[in-house]
Amino acid sequence: MPELRAAIVGAGVVGCASALALARRDVAVTAVDRNGEVGHGSTSASCAIVRRFYSQPGMIAMAHEAVQIWADWAGFLGPIGEETAVFQRPGFLLIPPRVDAATRATVAEMRRLGIPVELLDAGELRRRFPFLESQSLYPPRSPDDPDFDAGSGRPVEGAVHEADAGYVVSPGLATHNLRLAAEREGARFLLGREVRRIVPGAGARFCIDLGDEQLEADVVVNAGGPHSGAINRLAAVALPLETRPLRREVHALANPHWTEAGGSPVPVVVDLEGGVYFRPEAGGRDLIVGSADPECDEKEWVGDPDAFDASPSALYRERQCLRLMKRLPEARLGPPRGVAAMYDVTVQDWYPIVDRTERPGYYVCIGTSGSSFKTSPVLGELVAELVIAVEGGRDVDRNPVQLELPRIGARVDTAFLSRNRAALVSTGTVIG
Repeated sequence: MPELRAAIVGAGVVGCASALALARRDVAVTAVDRNGEVGHGSTSASCAIVRRFYSQPGMIAMAHEAVQIWADWAGFLGPIGEETAVFQRPGFLLIPPRVDAATRATVAEMRRLGIPVELLDAGELRRRFPFLESQSLYPPRSPDDPDFDAGSGRPVEGAVHEADAGYVVSPGLATHNLRLAAEREGARFLLGREVRRIVPGAGARFCIDLGDEQLEADVVVNAGGPHSGAINRLAAVALPLETRPLRREVHALANPHWTEAGGSPVPVVVDLEGGVYFRPEAGGRDLIVGSADPECDEKEWVGDPDAFDASPSALYRERQCLRLMKRLPEARLGPPRGVAAMYDVTVQDWYPIVDRTERPGYYVCIGTSGSSFKTSPVLGELVAELVIAVEGGRDVDRNPVQLELPRIGARVDTAFLSRNRAALVSTGTVIG
């Protein structure tokens, strides 16, 4: 096969991971991004939580593989000559509304893969995490609901604990690390450049119009995050599944349990009961809190990502911080501190779409925001395997890629990330 030329549109964490994986397979890669540096889109606002609890077994396995990568980040990258991102591991705690058959089945699958996971009852939750309210907060309510502060009078049903999970301290630095590794392998990056058109090329399938430059490519990978829908339209590509940009805000407040001597005992907490997730920040001095999309909150879909207002709002801050304070009663509001950004969400089930399309040579790795930072190195490998397979003549609709996960000794049938999939079992939230 002659040298394959691939253009990746979007240089967030997924685009950069894909660039590295393709370059390692001797593909000539060029990544294009409208921002002036990699990771400066929605990646920069990611909470970068690394955990394995998912509704889909395939994603559990991919996340478990990714944990091994993050734990050996410098080894995965190879020499880059700069500092690398740090994987902090204070543990992960999921508080679901119900510890039902689905929750137990997920825990069983995690254990089958060798993930150290425990199912805690309310008493064990109180013993290990005495600073957390162990009373049920379900269902989440809006702060203007007269019953917002009312107690339920019953304990939580339980919690799922991953002792070795955590978060990546700087998603921007992790993405920069990937760029350096990809450049070492021969990839190039065109930053501060906006894609204006994607049309047939004279000497290749595609010509990508950047205004002052025309980039020819045999393969295009859409990794455009919240702009992925607009990029598909530029290429005249339609998908059976819809992705849409969704407004997200993350707010910060002081961690009441941090001490100079002991740090912070607060783990990463996903409180589906209470409608929020939160984790330590700034060495544990702060907590950052985001929304777990409770039903009482209307989702704010963004019609035009280019007209997005990135100013944090009092509405989101109040909802998220006050809900956190119900689970962590000693927390206090403090001065406003927050960021607003966009997720790229697959509306049907919140899982990514990683697939070819009906246009030969055009691939997507989209719907990835929020829940997919942790799996980005594995998604990059999948993109590379997919491109090599299809360009080599494989019909992945009939014969999906079986992705090898060498660090955990597993293989995943990636059909569950197909553009043609039926609705997946999902929480319908960022948890997946």
